[in-house]
Amino acid sequence: MEREVQAIYYDGATSKPQEAVVRVSDMNSLEVRLPNGDRFQWPLEHHGMEWERSSTMLRLSFGEHPRRVLLIRDEPFIKSFALRMRYSGRQGAYDRVLGFARSGPVLFFLAVIALLVSAYLWILPWTAERLAMVVPDEVDVRIGETAYQQMALALEEDAERTKLLQEFGDQLKLSPSYTPTYHVVKDEQVNAFALPGGHIVVFTGILDKMDSSDELAALLAHEATHVEERHSTRMIARSMAGYLFLSLLIGDVNAVVAVVAENANALRNLDYGRGLESEADGQGQERLLENGVDPMAMVKLLELLEREAIDMPEQLAFLSSHPLTEKRIDNAKAKAKELGLPATTNTELDALFQRLVPKAQTIEATPSSFN
Repeated sequence: MEREVQAIYYDGATSKPQEAVVRVSDMNSLEVRLPNGDRFQWPLEHHGMEWERSSTMLRLSFGEHPRRVLLIRDEPFIKSFALRMRYSGRQGAYDRVLGFARSGPVLFFLAVIALLVSAYLWILPWTAERLAMVVPDEVDVRIGETAYQQMALALEEDAERTKLLQEFGDQLKLSPSYTPTYHVVKDEQVNAFALPGGHIVVFTGILDKMDSSDELAALLAHEATHVEERHSTRMIARSMAGYLFLSLLIGDVNAVVAVVAENANALRNLDYGRGLESEADGQGQERLLENGVDPMAMVKLLELLEREAIDMPEQLAFLSSHPLTEKRIDNAKAKAKELGLPATTNTELDALFQRLVPKAQTIEATPSSFN
């Protein structure tokens, strides 16, 4: 017969703990005695009796909900109880892990390594992305400003057209959380990209291919959605998960900004993936409607890019940071049909577009993509 040990008992009806005395009887039951003289037994083989333990505490529960619970901290009793239950074939999770480790240390080691690798490759990026979503918007602004100042040294900005594009963009309310800053860069690539916090860069290669103001509005709405939904910040967090996770966790924003600045050019070609690109299309169409622009403008923009991509080498099209698919165009058409036409039309955009993209200017562009 085992010795009696002290325990803490919860009756399931209240949260008040009670002192109890516990022992395992010869009848293979757990005998419990309370200070008021009440006694009861829990059969160890009963399916309603569950147990788990660590090296310092044993937790037993019994009965229907609300279940009664016993907590025992006597280490010799815990070891003896665990041994008894192992012989009866009712091990707890702690003992199953220990048993696996002892019976196959190599397999156990490999399983631990596999778990750590999985956490690094999938769980950590996923966690870092969601952590990035809860940092203040000001962090995005600092990251974007630092990144743009770093890459601006290698960009040939068209000051006059940048001013006109800013006027054009200011006619649209595309990013409620940020104040977009627009730039026109002299480059023959059919390309555009957005940085965290609101810097939106449009290359002359895509600008001069446009025929109407609604195509430009669609491009800005798409890029502004990337900004508003923090797509760049989320992708940065995924790609640099380990370092950025720790930096954000301890609140070291300066370290985050420094790392992004060192990798500023990578922001121009972030791979958002089809999901985020489709989100930028769809939400961009909603913002077009709110600003008096036909949501079909997004379809026109995507069709323009599709035409320009015809001569693009297949491998480059596949590796493009802006995947363009027939399904994506079909989704944009369906979304436009769902949204319908705006109640009023923004009449200021056409005049600004004519100044920004004079019909006399025709620049042969090199096919590329926009982010």
